Amino acid sequence: MTTTTFHQPILPPLYFDNLKAPKTTEGKRDCTTSDLPAEILSLCLTRFADWGDLAKLAQVQKSWSNILDDAAGQSMAMKWELAQGLLNGTCGLAKNPKRAIKVMRELSNVNISEECESEMADKEAVCFAPALKAIAKCYFEGNGVEKESKLGLAWLKAAFELGNDIDAAYETAIIYEYGHHQVLVDVVAAAAWFQKAAEQSHVEAMSELGLCYELGCGVEQNDEIALDWYTKAANLGHITSKYSVGEAFEEARGVPQSDSEACIWYYKAALAGDEDSKKSLRRLYDIARIVVPGVAQIFNA
Repeated sequence: MTTTTFHQPILPPLYFDNLKAPKTTEGKRDCTTSDLPAEILSLCLTRFADWGDLAKLAQVQKSWSNILDDAAGQSMAMKWELAQGLLNGTCGLAKNPKRAIKVMRELSNVNISEECESEMADKEAVCFAPALKAIAKCYFEGNGVEKESKLGLAWLKAAFELGNDIDAAYETAIIYEYGHHQVLVDVVAAAAWFQKAAEQSHVEAMSELGLCYELGCGVEQNDEIALDWYTKAANLGHITSKYSVGEAFEEARGVPQSDSEACIWYYKAALAGDEDSKKSLRRLYDIARIVVPGVAQIFNA
């Protein structure tokens, strides 16, 4: 079981001093904390308050109405935590996806046009990819915004193109491959996005791209290129790609036929628990027992 750790909001030491209500004609301030030094109040909040506490304080007096946004403005991490709290109803906050999206748009530093073209809002600032992906999910699910798959894809693609989030490219490919979120299946687009992710060393994308070339799905069929991507993924530890490399050697797809090499690759996958590789080793046992001493031990593992 995993637990999420939240931070306490941070406010400048003299924050409340700058928000003191003006004195009345009697020389008093219309304020519930007139006798508390600003430094003490800020320190107490920093040590003990959560975002929900600040949300309650925002209702206490008019001069504190922006306290949530002011606390979030202290750092990108704080702004992201506020957005997540509003989106999911955590950190002591009630769910407010519309407000969460507003905060995430500010955090993302990206503008998406009506034509779904993306650009940095401030080219000197940072693009926060997790916010872009969260906004994409909101559009896919209709959470806080009208459900719109086209915009969801635009935000997800921007997370890769502007935010350098490699997983976003892979996720885009999967959406096109299976037609998730009512997006039309497009195997050509899927292969193209698998390629984008694979070229950035996304292991699952490498394996998927290898399969695209093996089957000629979205790309021109090519056993050599398929084997190249399978091998790259296998060398990075991808289990089923190890099996696929072994299969390529056994069936002479993109490489000269070699049962010995096939057994070596099947063995690598079998050690990681791949059942198909174990079956292949049993079938090729007369060769496997020669090129991979001790191979019989994995059958009982």
